[in-house]
Amino acid sequence: MEKLCHAILWILEKSPNGRARLDLAKLLYYADGVHFQKHAEMITRGDYIHLEDSPYPVKLNEALLFLKENGHIDAIPKIEGNGIQGFTLRFLKPLEGLVLSREDKRVMMKVVEAFRGRVVDENRHYPNLYENYVVTPLFDAIPFSVDRINTKIHVLVQKSLLNLSGKMFRVLFERSE
Repeated sequence: MEKLCHAILWILEKSPNGRARLDLAKLLYYADGVHFQKHAEMITRGDYIHLEDSPYPVKLNEALLFLKENGHIDAIPKIEGNGIQGFTLRFLKPLEGLVLSREDKRVMMKVVEAFRGRVVDENRHYPNLYENYVVTPLFDAIPFSVDRINTKIHVLVQKSLLNLSGKMFRVLFERSE
């Protein structure tokens, strides 16, 4: 969980307006996915599950609780005309002994720069990682495997359409060997 905490803090530090919890979860997923595609290992080395609205690191809530209790992050309510609309997580101070490598930071910066504001249209930025998440059944573990996540060779076996939140997305299924 140590690398997960450092990755959370690094992303929040590079996000001057803070991040919502679900946006943070998606950024961690895409950073881990991009790193996995290049190095066959994830930055946080954690598991992800498919929730209704995002890929979600299994240990994220535990990490956020630890960071909040120790004064590394703060949760600020988003107040709008119709009440509280969630919370924004903000960076306060770093953890001692940063365990992220230069390559980890480079990959995370690439993902953070792709989503300066909210994390939307991720199927446009990282289509294969988005597909990997979307085709995973709800509340199942999202698999990271060399056979399933591959940007170099994209073998299309079948095409279908999914209707998610009123939008149509083309989902490509890859041949698993």
